Amino acid sequence: MPALPEHDFEDRLARVFHETGESFLPDTPRLAMGGAARGRRRQRRRLVLGSAVAVLAVTGLSAAVLPPVLRTETVGPAVSAPPPPSDAGLVPQEAHLVSAVAERLPKDLRVVRSAGSTLGAAAFPSATATAALTLDDGRGASLLTVDIYNTVGWGRSTPCASYPIQGVRCEETAEPDGTRVAVTEYTTPDPKPKKYAEVELNSPNGTRVTVASFNSATSSGDATRPEPVLTVAQLRALAADPGWRTFEAALSPGVPNISATGIRVQRPDLLPPGLKVVASSGGGPDQRATLTDGTRTVELQVQEEKADRAAQNWFAEAPALDDTTRIRRVDGRPVPGAQGATESIVDVLRLDGTRVRVTALNPAGAGSPEAGRPPLLTPDQLTAIALCPGWTVPPAVG
Repeated sequence: MPALPEHDFEDRLARVFHETGESFLPDTPRLAMGGAARGRRRQRRRLVLGSAVAVLAVTGLSAAVLPPVLRTETVGPAVSAPPPPSDAGLVPQEAHLVSAVAERLPKDLRVVRSAGSTLGAAAFPSATATAALTLDDGRGASLLTVDIYNTVGWGRSTPCASYPIQGVRCEETAEPDGTRVAVTEYTTPDPKPKKYAEVELNSPNGTRVTVASFNSATSSGDATRPEPVLTVAQLRALAADPGWRTFEAALSPGVPNISATGIRVQRPDLLPPGLKVVASSGGGPDQRATLTDGTRTVELQVQEEKADRAAQNWFAEAPALDDTTRIRRVDGRPVPGAQGATESIVDVLRLDGTRVRVTALNPAGAGSPEAGRPPLLTPDQLTAIALCPGWTVPPAVG
Protein backbone atom coordinates (compact mmCIF):
# COMPACT_ATOMS: atom_id res chain seq x y z
CA MET A 1 0.00 0.00 0.00
CA PRO A 2 1.58 3.30 -1.03
CA ALA A 3 2.45 5.74 1.70
CA LEU A 4 0.35 8.85 2.10
CA PRO A 5 2.06 12.12 1.14
CA GLU A 6 4.11 13.14 4.16
CA HIS A 7 3.00 16.77 3.94
CA ASP A 8 -0.70 15.96 3.95
CA PHE A 9 -1.33 15.99 7.70
CA GLU A 10 -5.11 16.32 7.43
CA ASP A 11 -5.36 13.24 5.23
CA ARG A 12 -3.13 11.27 7.58
CA LEU A 13 -5.24 12.34 10.53
CA ALA A 14 -8.48 11.35 8.85
CA ARG A 15 -7.15 7.92 7.88
CA VAL A 16 -5.89 7.15 11.37
CA PHE A 17 -9.17 8.30 12.93
CA HIS A 18 -11.14 6.11 10.55
CA GLU A 19 -9.01 3.02 11.02
CA THR A 20 -8.80 3.07 14.81
CA GLY A 21 -12.52 3.79 15.08
CA GLU A 22 -12.35 4.66 18.75
CA SER A 23 -10.88 7.86 20.17
CA PHE A 24 -8.54 10.56 19.00
CA LEU A 25 -6.93 12.62 21.73
CA PRO A 26 -5.73 16.20 21.23
CA ASP A 27 -2.16 16.54 20.01
CA THR A 28 -0.69 17.90 23.22
CA PRO A 29 3.10 17.73 23.19
CA ARG A 30 3.16 14.67 25.46
CA LEU A 31 0.69 12.66 23.39
CA ALA A 32 2.20 13.95 20.19
CA MET A 33 5.40 12.05 20.74
CA GLY A 34 3.57 8.84 21.56
CA GLY A 35 1.55 9.18 18.39
CA ALA A 36 4.68 9.65 16.33
CA ALA A 37 6.09 6.32 17.46
CA ARG A 38 2.88 4.37 17.18
CA GLY A 39 2.00 5.96 13.88
CA ARG A 40 5.26 4.85 12.30
CA ARG A 41 4.50 1.23 13.18
CA ARG A 42 0.75 1.03 12.76
CA GLN A 43 0.22 3.30 9.80
CA ARG A 44 3.40 2.50 7.84
CA ARG A 45 5.05 5.85 8.48
CA ARG A 46 1.92 7.97 8.17
CA LEU A 47 3.23 10.47 10.68
CA VAL A 48 0.55 11.63 13.08
CA LEU A 49 1.76 13.32 16.24
CA GLY A 50 -1.23 12.41 18.35
CA SER A 51 -2.48 9.45 20.34
CA ALA A 52 -4.80 7.05 18.52
CA VAL A 53 -5.09 4.07 20.81
CA ALA A 54 -8.45 2.45 21.39
CA VAL A 55 -8.96 1.60 25.05
CA LEU A 56 -11.77 -0.47 26.44
CA ALA A 57 -12.08 -1.49 30.11
CA VAL A 58 -14.49 -4.24 31.09
CA THR A 59 -15.58 -4.21 34.73
CA GLY A 60 -16.60 -7.15 36.90
CA LEU A 61 -15.62 -10.79 36.62
CA SER A 62 -17.88 -11.74 33.73
CA ALA A 63 -16.48 -12.95 30.42
CA ALA A 64 -14.24 -10.39 28.76
CA VAL A 65 -15.87 -8.51 25.90
CA LEU A 66 -13.43 -7.74 23.13
CA PRO A 67 -13.72 -4.65 20.92
CA PRO A 68 -15.47 -5.11 17.55
CA VAL A 69 -12.32 -6.06 15.66
CA LEU A 70 -11.93 -9.06 17.97
CA ARG A 71 -15.51 -10.35 18.06
CA THR A 72 -17.68 -12.60 15.91
CA GLU A 73 -21.39 -12.98 15.64
CA THR A 74 -21.05 -16.69 14.98
CA VAL A 75 -21.60 -18.95 17.97
CA GLY A 76 -20.91 -22.60 18.60
CA PRO A 77 -18.11 -24.76 20.00
CA ALA A 78 -14.86 -25.61 18.26
CA VAL A 79 -15.12 -28.58 15.91
CA SER A 80 -13.30 -31.07 18.12
CA ALA A 81 -10.57 -31.33 20.72
CA PRO A 82 -7.09 -30.69 19.30
CA PRO A 83 -4.60 -33.54 19.18
CA PRO A 84 -1.62 -33.45 21.53
CA PRO A 85 1.39 -31.63 20.05
CA SER A 86 4.02 -33.73 18.28
CA ASP A 87 7.32 -32.95 16.60
CA ALA A 88 5.52 -32.69 13.25
CA GLY A 89 3.01 -30.31 14.78
CA LEU A 90 5.43 -27.89 16.44
CA VAL A 91 5.88 -24.33 15.25
CA PRO A 92 9.64 -23.99 14.68
CA GLN A 93 11.66 -21.21 16.24
CA GLU A 94 11.28 -18.11 14.10
CA ALA A 95 13.38 -14.99 13.72
CA HIS A 96 12.32 -12.52 16.42
CA LEU A 97 13.10 -8.87 15.81
CA VAL A 98 13.06 -8.43 19.61
CA SER A 99 15.83 -11.01 19.87
CA ALA A 100 17.88 -9.37 17.12
CA VAL A 101 17.59 -5.97 18.81
CA ALA A 102 18.49 -7.37 22.23
CA GLU A 103 21.65 -8.96 20.79
CA ARG A 104 22.83 -5.53 19.62
CA LEU A 105 22.30 -3.62 22.86
CA PRO A 106 24.92 -2.75 25.49
CA LYS A 107 25.36 -5.70 27.85
CA ASP A 108 24.47 -3.73 30.99
CA LEU A 109 20.88 -3.08 29.86
CA ARG A 110 17.98 -5.06 31.26
CA VAL A 111 15.01 -5.86 29.04
CA VAL A 112 12.04 -5.38 31.37
CA ARG A 113 9.31 -5.73 28.75
CA SER A 114 9.25 -6.56 25.04
CA ALA A 115 6.97 -7.33 22.13
CA GLY A 116 7.50 -7.55 18.40
CA SER A 117 7.30 -9.37 15.09
CA THR A 118 8.48 -12.79 14.03
CA LEU A 119 9.58 -13.70 10.52
CA GLY A 120 10.40 -16.97 8.85
CA ALA A 121 9.00 -19.87 6.86
CA ALA A 122 6.09 -20.28 9.25
CA ALA A 123 5.30 -16.60 9.80
CA PHE A 124 2.63 -14.63 7.99
CA PRO A 125 3.76 -12.41 5.10
CA SER A 126 4.28 -8.78 6.02
CA ALA A 127 5.82 -5.58 4.74
CA THR A 128 6.90 -4.55 8.25
CA ALA A 129 8.75 -5.94 11.26
CA THR A 130 8.47 -4.22 14.62
CA ALA A 131 10.00 -4.45 18.08
CA ALA A 132 9.36 -2.47 21.27
CA LEU A 133 11.63 -3.00 24.26
CA THR A 134 11.45 -1.24 27.61
CA LEU A 135 15.03 -1.08 28.87
CA ASP A 136 16.65 -0.16 32.19
CA ASP A 137 20.29 0.62 32.93
CA GLY A 138 19.64 1.19 36.63
CA ARG A 139 18.68 4.84 36.15
CA GLY A 140 15.09 4.42 35.02
CA ALA A 141 13.05 2.72 32.31
CA SER A 142 13.34 3.81 28.67
CA LEU A 143 11.37 2.63 25.65
CA LEU A 144 13.24 1.64 22.48
CA THR A 145 11.42 0.86 19.23
CA VAL A 146 12.84 -0.61 16.04
CA ASP A 147 10.77 -0.86 12.85
CA ILE A 148 11.85 -2.27 9.49
CA TYR A 149 9.76 -1.65 6.37
CA ASN A 150 9.77 -2.72 2.76
CA THR A 151 8.65 0.58 1.20
CA VAL A 152 8.82 -0.40 -2.47
CA GLY A 153 5.95 1.43 -4.13
CA TRP A 154 5.21 3.66 -1.13
CA GLY A 155 6.78 6.84 -2.48
CA ARG A 156 9.56 8.96 -1.05
CA SER A 157 9.62 9.63 2.70
CA THR A 158 10.00 13.26 3.81
CA PRO A 159 10.31 12.96 7.60
CA CYS A 160 11.54 16.54 8.08
CA ALA A 161 8.95 18.18 5.81
CA SER A 162 6.49 19.34 8.46
CA TYR A 163 5.41 18.74 12.02
CA PRO A 164 2.16 19.97 13.58
CA ILE A 165 3.92 21.07 16.78
CA GLN A 166 6.72 23.48 17.54
CA GLY A 167 10.12 22.57 18.93
CA VAL A 168 10.92 19.55 16.78
CA ARG A 169 14.47 19.40 15.45
CA CYS A 170 14.87 17.31 12.33
CA GLU A 171 17.84 17.06 9.98
CA GLU A 172 18.17 14.87 6.91
CA THR A 173 21.46 13.95 5.23
CA ALA A 174 22.46 11.77 2.27
CA GLU A 175 25.16 9.11 2.25
CA PRO A 176 27.41 8.49 -0.80
CA ASP A 177 25.51 5.28 -1.64
CA GLY A 178 22.19 7.13 -1.81
CA THR A 179 21.00 6.20 1.68
CA ARG A 180 19.05 9.02 3.33
CA VAL A 181 19.25 9.44 7.12
CA ALA A 182 16.89 11.67 9.11
CA VAL A 183 17.47 12.49 12.79
CA THR A 184 14.54 13.85 14.79
CA GLU A 185 14.69 15.12 18.38
CA TYR A 186 11.98 16.59 20.56
CA THR A 187 11.66 17.78 24.15
CA THR A 188 8.32 18.68 25.71
CA PRO A 189 8.00 22.07 27.46
CA ASP A 190 7.11 20.42 30.78
CA PRO A 191 8.77 20.98 34.16
CA LYS A 192 9.87 17.36 33.91
CA PRO A 193 10.33 17.21 30.14
CA LYS A 194 9.78 14.14 28.06
CA LYS A 195 12.41 13.52 25.41
CA TYR A 196 12.27 11.59 22.19
CA ALA A 197 14.89 10.86 19.54
CA GLU A 198 14.50 8.97 16.29
CA VAL A 199 16.75 7.96 13.41
CA GLU A 200 15.14 7.00 10.11
CA LEU A 201 17.35 5.33 7.52
CA ASN A 202 16.03 4.93 3.96
CA SER A 203 18.10 2.67 1.72
CA PRO A 204 18.05 2.96 -2.09
CA ASN A 205 16.56 -0.56 -2.30
CA GLY A 206 13.39 0.57 -0.51
CA THR A 207 14.21 -0.69 2.97
CA ARG A 208 13.45 1.71 5.80
CA VAL A 209 14.76 1.25 9.34
CA THR A 210 13.36 3.50 12.07
CA VAL A 211 14.90 3.44 15.56
CA ALA A 212 13.48 5.59 18.37
CA SER A 213 14.28 6.05 22.05
CA PHE A 214 12.28 7.75 24.82
CA ASN A 215 13.09 8.89 28.34
CA SER A 216 9.88 7.14 29.42
CA ALA A 217 8.77 3.54 29.79
CA THR A 218 6.01 3.94 27.20
CA SER A 219 5.58 6.22 24.22
CA SER A 220 2.86 8.29 25.92
CA GLY A 221 3.87 7.96 29.58
CA ASP A 222 5.60 10.38 31.93
CA ALA A 223 9.36 10.84 31.94
CA THR A 224 11.16 8.22 34.02
CA ARG A 225 14.74 9.47 33.51
CA PRO A 226 16.51 12.65 32.30
CA GLU A 227 17.54 11.27 28.88
CA PRO A 228 16.62 8.29 26.67
CA VAL A 229 18.73 5.22 27.38
CA LEU A 230 20.39 5.37 23.93
CA THR A 231 22.02 8.45 22.45
CA VAL A 232 21.43 9.70 18.92
CA ALA A 233 24.82 8.31 17.91
CA GLN A 234 23.87 4.88 19.27
CA LEU A 235 20.50 5.03 17.52
CA ARG A 236 22.20 5.90 14.25
CA ALA A 237 24.63 2.99 14.59
CA LEU A 238 21.76 0.65 15.41
CA ALA A 239 19.73 1.79 12.39
CA ALA A 240 22.72 1.19 10.11
CA ASP A 241 23.51 -2.29 11.47
CA PRO A 242 23.92 -4.69 8.52
CA GLY A 243 22.26 -7.46 10.53
CA TRP A 244 18.82 -6.12 9.57
CA ARG A 245 19.34 -7.59 6.10
CA THR A 246 18.11 -10.91 7.46
CA PHE A 247 14.75 -9.29 8.12
CA GLU A 248 14.78 -7.19 4.95
CA ALA A 249 14.86 -10.33 2.83
CA ALA A 250 11.73 -11.69 4.50
CA LEU A 251 9.62 -8.56 3.99
CA SER A 252 7.39 -8.13 0.96
CA PRO A 253 6.16 -4.84 -0.52
CA GLY A 254 2.61 -6.15 -0.33
CA VAL A 255 0.74 -8.65 1.79
CA PRO A 256 -0.51 -11.45 -0.48
CA ASN A 257 -3.73 -13.40 0.09
CA ILE A 258 -4.98 -10.95 2.71
CA SER A 259 -7.69 -8.34 2.48
CA ALA A 260 -9.13 -5.96 5.07
CA THR A 261 -12.47 -5.72 3.25
CA GLY A 262 -15.54 -7.62 4.41
CA ILE A 263 -14.20 -7.69 7.98
CA ARG A 264 -15.59 -10.47 10.14
CA VAL A 265 -15.90 -9.66 13.82
CA GLN A 266 -14.52 -12.21 16.24
CA ARG A 267 -16.12 -13.97 19.20
CA PRO A 268 -15.44 -13.03 22.83
CA ASP A 269 -16.96 -16.04 24.59
CA LEU A 270 -13.91 -18.27 24.24
CA LEU A 271 -11.84 -16.07 26.56
CA PRO A 272 -11.79 -16.96 30.25
CA PRO A 273 -13.75 -14.82 32.72
CA GLY A 274 -12.13 -11.93 34.51
CA LEU A 275 -10.09 -10.54 31.62
CA LYS A 276 -10.13 -6.88 30.69
CA VAL A 277 -9.20 -5.41 27.32
CA VAL A 278 -6.65 -2.68 27.99
CA ALA A 279 -6.06 -1.74 24.35
CA SER A 280 -6.73 -3.04 20.86
CA SER A 281 -5.62 -2.28 17.32
CA GLY A 282 -5.78 -3.60 13.80
CA GLY A 283 -8.66 -5.01 11.84
CA GLY A 284 -9.56 -7.73 9.39
CA PRO A 285 -6.64 -10.12 8.89
CA ASP A 286 -4.33 -8.81 11.65
CA GLN A 287 -5.85 -7.93 15.02
CA ARG A 288 -4.16 -7.28 18.37
CA ALA A 289 -5.26 -6.72 21.93
CA THR A 290 -3.63 -6.29 25.32
CA LEU A 291 -5.53 -8.22 28.00
CA THR A 292 -5.15 -8.35 31.78
CA ASP A 293 -6.64 -10.22 34.71
CA GLY A 294 -5.62 -7.41 37.05
CA THR A 295 -2.23 -8.92 37.84
CA ARG A 296 -0.78 -10.38 34.66
CA THR A 297 -0.79 -9.06 31.10
CA VAL A 298 -0.92 -10.89 27.79
CA GLU A 299 -0.47 -9.57 24.26
CA LEU A 300 -2.90 -11.38 21.94
CA GLN A 301 -2.54 -11.39 18.15
CA VAL A 302 -4.93 -13.04 15.69
CA GLN A 303 -3.94 -13.34 12.01
CA GLU A 304 -5.77 -14.91 9.09
CA GLU A 305 -5.12 -15.52 5.42
CA LYS A 306 -6.03 -17.78 2.53
CA ALA A 307 -3.16 -20.25 2.67
CA ASP A 308 -0.95 -20.47 -0.40
CA ARG A 309 0.79 -23.61 -1.58
CA ALA A 310 3.86 -23.01 0.64
CA ALA A 311 1.66 -22.70 3.73
CA GLN A 312 -0.28 -25.84 2.82
CA ASN A 313 2.97 -27.76 2.41
CA TRP A 314 4.13 -26.47 5.80
CA PHE A 315 1.03 -28.04 7.40
CA ALA A 316 1.25 -31.32 5.47
CA GLU A 317 2.74 -33.41 8.29
CA ALA A 318 0.88 -31.69 11.12
CA PRO A 319 -1.70 -33.64 13.16
CA ALA A 320 -5.23 -33.51 11.74
CA LEU A 321 -8.64 -33.38 13.40
CA ASP A 322 -11.59 -35.50 12.28
CA ASP A 323 -12.63 -32.81 9.78
CA THR A 324 -9.03 -32.69 8.38
CA THR A 325 -8.25 -29.37 10.05
CA ARG A 326 -4.50 -29.36 10.72
CA ILE A 327 -2.86 -27.75 13.76
CA ARG A 328 0.67 -26.67 14.57
CA ARG A 329 1.45 -25.16 17.95
CA VAL A 330 4.12 -24.33 20.50
CA ASP A 331 3.61 -23.90 24.22
CA GLY A 332 5.21 -21.19 26.38
CA ARG A 333 8.65 -21.10 24.75
CA PRO A 334 11.14 -18.35 25.65
CA VAL A 335 11.70 -15.45 23.29
CA PRO A 336 15.50 -15.49 22.79
CA GLY A 337 17.28 -12.48 24.26
CA ALA A 338 14.12 -11.02 25.78
CA GLN A 339 15.23 -11.89 29.33
CA GLY A 340 11.93 -13.42 30.37
CA ALA A 341 9.29 -13.01 27.63
CA THR A 342 7.53 -16.19 26.49
CA GLU A 343 5.09 -17.03 23.72
CA SER A 344 2.51 -19.64 22.83
CA ILE A 345 1.32 -20.05 19.23
CA VAL A 346 -1.49 -22.03 17.64
CA ASP A 347 -1.58 -22.16 13.83
CA VAL A 348 -4.59 -23.77 12.12
CA LEU A 349 -5.27 -24.75 8.49
CA ARG A 350 -8.89 -25.56 7.70
CA LEU A 351 -10.21 -27.69 4.85
CA ASP A 352 -11.38 -24.59 2.97
CA GLY A 353 -7.82 -23.23 2.98
CA THR A 354 -8.35 -20.67 5.73
CA ARG A 355 -5.27 -20.27 7.91
CA VAL A 356 -5.61 -18.75 11.38
CA ARG A 357 -2.72 -18.06 13.74
CA VAL A 358 -3.29 -17.01 17.35
CA THR A 359 -0.29 -15.83 19.36
CA ALA A 360 -0.15 -15.07 23.08
CA LEU A 361 2.90 -13.26 24.43
CA ASN A 362 3.92 -12.77 28.03
CA PRO A 363 5.93 -9.52 27.62
CA ALA A 364 7.51 -9.54 31.11
CA GLY A 365 11.29 -9.46 31.24
CA ALA A 366 14.17 -9.13 33.67
CA GLY A 367 13.20 -8.21 37.21
CA SER A 368 9.53 -9.09 36.81
CA PRO A 369 8.01 -11.89 38.92
CA GLU A 370 6.20 -12.92 35.71
CA ALA A 371 9.44 -13.40 33.75
CA GLY A 372 9.69 -16.88 32.27
CA ARG A 373 6.10 -17.85 33.04
CA PRO A 374 3.89 -19.12 30.20
CA PRO A 375 1.50 -16.53 28.74
CA LEU A 376 -1.75 -15.83 30.56
CA LEU A 377 -3.78 -17.59 27.85
CA THR A 378 -3.09 -21.32 27.61
CA PRO A 379 -2.47 -23.19 24.33
CA ASP A 380 -5.86 -24.92 24.69
CA GLN A 381 -7.57 -21.54 24.99
CA LEU A 382 -5.68 -20.27 21.95
CA THR A 383 -6.65 -23.42 20.06
CA ALA A 384 -10.31 -22.84 20.86
CA ILE A 385 -10.06 -19.31 19.47
CA ALA A 386 -8.25 -20.51 16.33
CA LEU A 387 -10.81 -23.27 15.73
CA CYS A 388 -13.76 -20.93 16.17
CA PRO A 389 -16.06 -21.53 13.17
CA GLY A 390 -16.70 -17.80 12.85
CA TRP A 391 -13.36 -17.19 11.16
CA THR A 392 -13.80 -16.40 7.48
CA VAL A 393 -11.21 -14.96 5.12
CA PRO A 394 -12.68 -12.10 3.06
CA PRO A 395 -12.28 -12.31 -0.72
CA ALA A 396 -9.20 -10.75 -2.25
CA VAL A 397 -9.55 -7.30 -3.74
CA GLY A 398 -9.08 -6.83 -7.47
